[in-house]
Amino acid sequence: MLPPRLALMMLFPLLLQARAAFDPAKDVLVSVSAGVLTVTAPPGVHLKARAFRILLISKGTLHTGALPATDGQDEAGDPIWRGTVKVALTGTGLEDPTLLVITYQPCTEGPDGMCFLPVKRTLAEPAMKIPTESP
Repeated sequence: MLPPRLALMMLFPLLLQARAAFDPAKDVLVSVSAGVLTVTAPPGVHLKARAFRILLISKGTLHTGALPATDGQDEAGDPIWRGTVKVALTGTGLEDPTLLVITYQPCTEGPDGMCFLPVKRTLAEPAMKIPTESP
């Protein structure tokens, strides 16, 4: 059995390599088009549902549709999504550009899988991409 300090020294390069292979802020695609927020995790990565948030930080009122059903659970029993998550957006009196903060927590899968801290991405979208809510 390796001494704990030596084991940590051997494990550290592997952790760095795993982190270098997946960038949680760049490799998860986030966009808004035609009133739909789309968040896409690459293959081998899932998103924790409990950490998912959409926040409007500019003027106006934003309404979100229901979140899609999750498609699994992780090792901790938390509900997760794999692939693409789509959420309908509508708003009233939205400022142009409309500023949204999207929060998600990605986790890589497999024997060396790891969960990253939640990521907050700010999107500045033209208000016209989010339909006006009907009365």
